[in-house]
Amino acid sequence: MGNRNDHLSEAKHLERQAEIADNGHARAALLRMAQASRGAAALMGLFEAYGDERPALSL
Repeated sequence: MGNRNDHLSEAKHLERQAEIADNGHARAALLRMAQASRGAAALMGLFEAYGDERPALSL
């Protein structure tokens, strides 16, 4: 599992691949994969934000 930036980079790469895809089915699949990568990036951002706000444990 990569970090947020890894997922965003992957999404951009997939979008570039979709631009040069030779048919509509491949283009649509690549765009769906890019959308999934952007969703994963958003989730990673939430996890990272939650980790920053988590109170320290005291024993």
